Amino acid sequence: MTYITACLCAVIFTRLFTYKRGGARFRRWVSAVASLMMGACGAMVIYTMTGQIVMGWHEWPVAVLLTVVAVALLQNGGNLARLITIPNEWDGKTDRRSRDGS
Repeated sequence: MTYITACLCAVIFTRLFTYKRGGARFRRWVSAVASLMMGACGAMVIYTMTGQIVMGWHEWPVAVLLTVVAVALLQNGGNLARLITIPNEWDGKTDRRSRDGS
């Protein structure tokens, strides 16, 4: 389980690190969250490789969460904002009439 979680963290770190913004809008807080995630995932890989972290099989929920995050990042091209922001249609602040111009 230790190396599974380390590999998942390596995938998350690599995908966030290689993200190309392109035409996406810059959001400072999303960049801060991505940096924190990269730091945590990088530390997990380093601590695992040095033997400082050993994950038992009873910690399988962590592996499930990391798998969900890794797959979601891979499907969204590393765009973390798509995973953690609420679209305008869902936040209840935008009225359909105001977008149509009527």
